Amino acid sequence: MSNKNEAEPNSPPADEFGSDRTQRCIDLMKPEIKAMIDWPLEKKVKKSREVIKEAIRRYRNVGVGFSGGADSEVLLHMLLQLKPDVPVLFVDTRYEFPETAGFIERIRTEWNIESLTTVRAGKDRLGEFTKKYGKGTPRFTLEFNKYHKIEPLNRGIRTLDFDAFINGIRGTEHEERAKENLFSVRHNPVHIRVHPLLFWRRENVIEYIKSNKLPYHPLYDRGYTSLGSTIDTTPNKNPGMHERAGRGVARERVMKKLRALGYT
Repeated sequence: MSNKNEAEPNSPPADEFGSDRTQRCIDLMKPEIKAMIDWPLEKKVKKSREVIKEAIRRYRNVGVGFSGGADSEVLLHMLLQLKPDVPVLFVDTRYEFPETAGFIERIRTEWNIESLTTVRAGKDRLGEFTKKYGKGTPRFTLEFNKYHKIEPLNRGIRTLDFDAFINGIRGTEHEERAKENLFSVRHNPVHIRVHPLLFWRRENVIEYIKSNKLPYHPLYDRGYTSLGSTIDTTPNKNPGMHERAGRGVARERVMKKLRALGYT
């Protein structure tokens, strides 16, 4: 039975999604990451490329995650310049926005990506988790993402035999991501997570997209500032709020547990 007291509020509380959240994330960064946060974009791009080159040099089989969001698009754009045949992995939770599928197909076609692999869970368990835990509760969020996102991701990494997986997380997005290293070990399966954009701000991502005249996900023009699935993603109604406003409150609160399971 669901616990009604766990239900997610309709609007994110200001103290969790206020504009000062970015600084709270920065304060949690490792000193070497924090030192790069205010670099100009050109210097950040150079450093990110160095991180990617190091990963390609150090590891036997490197793959990259692509969600259709701006961060992963910027990362993929840089990576293809250094390793055009890099295997690309997309996790389909079954609840992606239609615009996400369309945008990913556009990038696959226009950028001539031949190695895009899509993974998804074996069946749809949304109804089961909703009935058991209550949609939007922390337990629902944990179980839904574990089954529909994390387990397919880990299975994809294992099946494609990646010993390094590059992804586009940034430290200013979430307190748990802020604590990351450029290279960090994961288990089950054992591999290295590589984070070339860890020290980028959201404004850097936007600047990179504009300066390189890249297409971008259409939902950004409709008020979304962070993209997930239709289950827990809505437009950010207040531009003064943190970029994660519009994502489910429960997801933010269980992120530590999600990341321990393999979430990016």
